[in-house]
Amino acid sequence: MISDVKAKIKEFIMTEVSPDLHLERIDDRESLVESGIMDSLGVLKIMAFLDEAFGVDLSSGEIKLENFKDVQTICDLVEKERAS
Repeated sequence: MISDVKAKIKEFIMTEVSPDLHLERIDDRESLVESGIMDSLGVLKIMAFLDEAFGVDLSSGEIKLENFKDVQTICDLVEKERAS
């Protein structure tokens, strides 16, 4: 199940957050912000996507840039929220 979540997150980032970069793949631990793949608007898009795709409605305490630093961290956040 986690691989499905990860695949959907990667696909969303490549097609909706950074379509101009024409990315073929994103490494799980690649820094999304430092590498220029995602900016603050991208974080907002990801948050809306997580709510729509996975029913993950983040509380204000979870809306931190560190929770969106890479695909693996975002995936971990989704799994944590779904378990609670």
